[in-house]
Amino acid sequence: MDIKKFWKETFGGFVLKNLLIAIGIVVALSWIALIAVDYYTHHGESETIPDLRGMYVEEAEVLLAKKGLYPQVIDSVYVRDKKLGTIIDQIPGANSSVKTNRPVYIIINSRKVHQVSLPEISDVSFRQADAMLKSVGLSYSNVEYAPSEYKDLVIDVKFHGRSILPGTRIPEGSSVVLVVGNGLGESDSVATVPSIKGLALEEARQRVQSASFVLGAVEFDVPPSGNEDKYIIYRQRPAAGSSLPVGSRIDIYLSKDKSRVNETFEEDKKKEDTDEQFF
Repeated sequence: MDIKKFWKETFGGFVLKNLLIAIGIVVALSWIALIAVDYYTHHGESETIPDLRGMYVEEAEVLLAKKGLYPQVIDSVYVRDKKLGTIIDQIPGANSSVKTNRPVYIIINSRKVHQVSLPEISDVSFRQADAMLKSVGLSYSNVEYAPSEYKDLVIDVKFHGRSILPGTRIPEGSSVVLVVGNGLGESDSVATVPSIKGLALEEARQRVQSASFVLGAVEFDVPPSGNEDKYIIYRQRPAAGSSLPVGSRIDIYLSKDKSRVNETFEEDKKKEDTDEQFF
């Protein structure tokens, strides 16, 4: 038997035939895969990204949709001099070329104004108070002078016409009014301490200032959580009716419990009776 003829007509021919078929399948699959990849990646197709900065997300969606793109928010920050809710940065940048059906990552400005806490600037110098306000993103728009024992020390802070306490949260970038002592408290002028028991903090502050005094320490029996208007004054030092130099300080104590006003009234009455007996 001719071995070469046998190999060619049997095993060799079978292997060669199947090898050629396998090669053909691989070539066909590779060609199909390349076509699919080109179709999926939009090979040769690209769009130029517009500048989205300053737009709202809804506006960006409409504009990008025309180019087969879409926005995707990845972060939110607060920039004071930018409009709330607008786009402040984008990735890729403006005029970049990208494939269609791709996201454009955007960073937007916060939709809410950032709130900061008023620092403790009472009893500090005007210059120091100015620096402390700037450090938290605040400033002062005006300075009012009031009688006080010490000159150029901050004795009150007003926002939108109302006095505010340290820790009060107000929008970053806001301006406040500083009430500063004029140093005239050591003069010979004397005034009578007004009665402020039973009053709310803001009303008491106005009455104290109208009488040419300064509100001193403010103590709450239970620390407030942004609802100071619900507290009333149940004790004051010095007592109402005392004669003191203008600009003197009046310390107050506040509580939500209205019955404490009557309790301290009786305590003060007993103290007055004791003093009269002593003299």
